[in-house]
Amino acid sequence: MIWTLILREILTTLMTFRFFVTVITCMSLVIAGTIVLTDNYERRLASYNADFQTHQEKTFIAHTYSSFKADIDRAPNPLSVFNQGLDKRAKNSIRIRIGKVPYLWDKVYQYQSTGLKNPFRHLLADIDLVSIFQILLSLLALVFAYDAIAGARENGTLRLTLSNPVGRGVVILGKYVGAIVCLSLPLLISFLFALLLQLQSSAIQYTADDLFRIGGILLTTIVYISTFYLIGLLISSMIHRPATSLIVSMFIWVVLILLYPNVSLFLVNRFIDTEEKIEQTNREIEQISERFYRDIQKLRDPFESPSLLKDSISSGGSRGYLHLSKNFTYIPDESEPNIPTVKAYFQDLTSLHIRAAETIWRARKNAFAETYIRKSRIARNALRFSPTGLYHLSTEAWAGTDLFRMEHFFKTGRQYRQRVLDYFHDKKAFSSRQWFASDKGEVRWNDAPRFVYNPPDVFEDASSRALPDLFLLFLLNLVLFMATFMIFSRLEV
Repeated sequence: MIWTLILREILTTLMTFRFFVTVITCMSLVIAGTIVLTDNYERRLASYNADFQTHQEKTFIAHTYSSFKADIDRAPNPLSVFNQGLDKRAKNSIRIRIGKVPYLWDKVYQYQSTGLKNPFRHLLADIDLVSIFQILLSLLALVFAYDAIAGARENGTLRLTLSNPVGRGVVILGKYVGAIVCLSLPLLISFLFALLLQLQSSAIQYTADDLFRIGGILLTTIVYISTFYLIGLLISSMIHRPATSLIVSMFIWVVLILLYPNVSLFLVNRFIDTEEKIEQTNREIEQISERFYRDIQKLRDPFESPSLLKDSISSGGSRGYLHLSKNFTYIPDESEPNIPTVKAYFQDLTSLHIRAAETIWRARKNAFAETYIRKSRIARNALRFSPTGLYHLSTEAWAGTDLFRMEHFFKTGRQYRQRVLDYFHDKKAFSSRQWFASDKGEVRWNDAPRFVYNPPDVFEDASSRALPDLFLLFLLNLVLFMATFMIFSRLEV
């Protein structure tokens, strides 16, 4: 009997005008969105490739160790076509410097960071394929559900169905399964066309890891559609008149899709104050910088003595004592006795720079944990009270475009900086002549560490972030289904 009810529900729905409109609307928006988003990704990838090539050419051409400058790059994520998250907004490059630890929320040095401020504000900001599914399919699911029970009761078909030897639970299950099958068809067709259009681009090359992630996004979307259909079904079982059921469903849709996610983020940003902690950290950093400058002044600056490196020719770098970068291409013989003094000076100066950078980073790291990270966590938890928020957070994790992935890139950049420092220590570079002079030979970078960014795989992202939110969305489905069944089982027809 259950299969008969499901088949009847599917055939009835397939022959309706609303199903035709659903297919046409979904395909049109997804295809148009895919074309635009793919073109945007191609341009971002071209820009990344140009920057990557430039940075690779410039990284290991320094003549001295102190002139080393590296810009490391993160390729744009092809899955940002599905959920852009922070991938488009975040810059792809980090500048690695000995005297500075890179971090995500650097507002001053735009070339060194994303320049993001309170990035959780933008959790629902960009239009992408997930946004289209999020808005369109949730609305269509409610349109399919608003008269599923109220309309059947009004036209008498529900009484006719229940006059047969069939349980009410079977009726609810038949309507639910039939509707989800019909709603999944335009989704699957749109998904297929979107993938085909993306694969036509030579810039997009999906790996097995990417295909698993796309499968996760598709599964999450189906569960999300199911959630809104069950919300509509619950409303339809509580309200006798289909017109009233539609009005209430539209009100719920506006609240869940438009109001709650944006209002919750606004309230978190409005009432959780971080300015005091940030100002306190800035004062702490100023004190660290002042101590650093005092320690610098205690060093004997060899460049204050004109005769120390008399008639030396400097190319590249500054003669200021706060600048590490030096490249003396010629040092006269009479200045050779002063070379040990210069070596000792640069060794002490570099040590002070590294120590100050690490101390400042620890202060910033603690401040970020208590401000931006805490604020972001609260905002994400607030979004989890809405199926829209759960859907967005889960698909963002599947796509790998969330805040975690951006911070992972900067964490990898900090690890690379440490590898460079370890390499300099192993080479005894800080106390060598080649730290500041190339007159006896330029530095060879053959064995220097190279940067390779390997993002987390799908299983790490899924287990830690995507699956928990998907599970909550699935649990919400169970609660809604049980609530609908309990109300329907007591319904008078």
